[in-house]
Amino acid sequence: MPGTGSRKSLKGTHTPVIFRTFGSAKNDSSLTELSALPLEQQRFALLLVQALEDVAHETEVSEADVHSAVYRLFQAAALQARRAPTARRELAGVLGPSLHEFDPVPHATVEQARRLAALRASLLRGGAWSIAAIADARGITSNNARQWVSRHRKAHRIFTVTLEGETLIPAFLLDEALEPRSAAQTPIRTLHEAGEDGWALWTWFSTPSAWVGGRIPAELLSTEPESVAEAARQRAAAAA
Repeated sequence: MPGTGSRKSLKGTHTPVIFRTFGSAKNDSSLTELSALPLEQQRFALLLVQALEDVAHETEVSEADVHSAVYRLFQAAALQARRAPTARRELAGVLGPSLHEFDPVPHATVEQARRLAALRASLLRGGAWSIAAIADARGITSNNARQWVSRHRKAHRIFTVTLEGETLIPAFLLDEALEPRSAAQTPIRTLHEAGEDGWALWTWFSTPSAWVGGRIPAELLSTEPESVAEAARQRAAAAA
């Protein structure tokens, strides 16, 4: 039975008094594990032993049984602590798949992004004017060029797209003098009112259309402006 002297020694050293309580050679490995416990937990272990011994005296349970019970209790706790990381990993595996086991981005989304990037690259090969390029070509400041673009865009004479933060005007919308082609205004307005703008508008103008006999609307602005305007109206009606 640990006495008052045992309690004092516990306060002054990290050598747990509970070891002297068990004191069995066959328990050396578990006692070594218990020696790594924080001092407060060692104190708790000692108090637990003393409490159980008091109960043992009152119930005529042998001191050896008390020691065995406490030993098994701490042995189980140590085993649980060793197994905890593995158990958490196993639980995580049961509750949900790992990112290594599946692609978090749907394949269809990736393919759509690739197609969109390829389409934009194709449109850009047809040529586009930046604000800086228009300012330089027209001999005006960048601020005036932005105002010029904004004014014509509001009037539906042109439309713009944004690429990496830069505003671009499709080249086919401007003539040799860098003025908006008047033939583009009606189809732009018609399709804009139907909810299409930017890249969608550019795609329509640059893609063969059944409403103009499978030809490309942008290529007909100079020669068949009414056909392009009618194709835009048909497109808008189909989208409504």
